[in-house]
Amino acid sequence: MCGRISLFSELGDLASQFRFIPDDIGDAYQISWNIAPTAAVLTITAEGDTRRAGVMRWGFTFNRPQGKSGSSRPLFNARSETLAERPAFRSAFAQRRCLVPINGFYEWRANPGGGKTPLWIHREDERPFALAGIYNTRPDPAASVITCAPNSLMTPIHNRMPVMLVDDDYDDWLDPEADPVVLHALLQPREWPEMTAWPVSTAVNRAGSDGPHLIAPADGGTALLL
Repeated sequence: MCGRISLFSELGDLASQFRFIPDDIGDAYQISWNIAPTAAVLTITAEGDTRRAGVMRWGFTFNRPQGKSGSSRPLFNARSETLAERPAFRSAFAQRRCLVPINGFYEWRANPGGGKTPLWIHREDERPFALAGIYNTRPDPAASVITCAPNSLMTPIHNRMPVMLVDDDYDDWLDPEADPVVLHALLQPREWPEMTAWPVSTAVNRAGSDGPHLIAPADGGTALLL
């Protein structure tokens, strides 16, 4: 799964890298080192040849059928293997795909003696990259991050990982007329030699924690490389 992300690059830098118009979102963009499900995430969609930036809730929600009480649990991850079949995601995968830019994401590795250690997974140069996402517009704009099987870096950490895209993938992923065969090829786990991971403080466990100290290597932490 992918349950926490960080995005702290300046908006102008993101606009240049991902080729969107920064004026689209104004002051709605807020940097954060600890973005949790149901919080706002930056998303990039396409209108023809133009990329649009927006802020959406992280996690699909659905109105419960009449007579059902309570609220539905936000679906913040979508499994790549069942995107085209699962009713909750099928239409969004076919018609509403987006990029979710991040500087990195967190995952928790189970410890042999019990408990879990949080790790921050990112590019060695900390340059932003994009996760493959889908979005809904009703009842409110919301995005979900797609996950796939782990690659060599992630296998010792967790049995799932978010689908990470490279620059050359973005146009294909956002193209409303993209061939499903091309889309499914983008959803396969790939090796990322420029990615690394290191243990960080358990302060990140609390969704309300924020700040650059959350991505600092924990005492004695060693970076994991492919």
